[in-house]
Amino acid sequence: MDSELFIREMQLKDLEAAMRLKTVEGWNQTEADWQLILADNPHLCLVVLAADEVVGTVCAYSYQDKLAWIGMMLVDRNYRRRGISKRLMREVIQRIGHKQTIKLDATPAGQKVYEHLGFLKEYSLFRWVRSKEAVSANEMETEKVQEVSPADFPEIISYDHKVFGADRTQLLRHLFERLPNGAFLIKEGGKIVGYIFCRLGSKFLQLGPMISSTDIAAKALIARVLEAFEGHNLVLDLGVHHANLYPWLESCGFAKQRELIRMYIPPNKVKEELANYYLITGPELG
Repeated sequence: MDSELFIREMQLKDLEAAMRLKTVEGWNQTEADWQLILADNPHLCLVVLAADEVVGTVCAYSYQDKLAWIGMMLVDRNYRRRGISKRLMREVIQRIGHKQTIKLDATPAGQKVYEHLGFLKEYSLFRWVRSKEAVSANEMETEKVQEVSPADFPEIISYDHKVFGADRTQLLRHLFERLPNGAFLIKEGGKIVGYIFCRLGSKFLQLGPMISSTDIAAKALIARVLEAFEGHNLVLDLGVHHANLYPWLESCGFAKQRELIRMYIPPNKVKEELANYYLITGPELG
């Protein structure tokens, strides 16, 4: 690595530069997303400096020291092909240590880079986008869908932990506090059988995470978000294990975009219950 480039921990003053890097790439994150990760994991958020300018970033979000999710990997286009991304990845992996499972969602272009660092493919996801002008070709019953209330959180967190494999209490509470009218659930027999949270991004409203026991409940939850946020640009990331939803998403006005590859460093001690794990929170948070 060039001598004039060096790594240090991210600081609040770096967020303006970090946002500038993500805007060039067309990513959806907001400053609040960076602040969430930085506040909870300051030692796992890094920048690369060149002449006191931030030219690269990486962050990892640790779920209760059990699962660490790496994201926000950005390198200024003028500083690429200098080994910066590999240096950042090696540094953050070393800081995470061996006690936690390490995962990330890669683009096809980044997959080979991560394979050289010891990552293996777990499965694929696809990004689906719906423009605010899109029209739905079907109607879905959403009468059973309720708005999430603070009283629902103990059951939601328990259900989420079982399906996701790690405790996401802080993340779920953050999403709810930021957008309480973007959180919905379905109950059957007095028990939650599905829920969805949403996050406002700089370009799209991100649907997810979403956990559901059935495709019917999953569709109703997504349909309820479409009702609540009509006129918004929407995005969701859905695993290929739920490919049977593809025709329905298309009928709702969504279009399939790029692939994402979920990857991990062995051993993979934290595995999702894929039958119930529908929408991720986003590539930077799992």
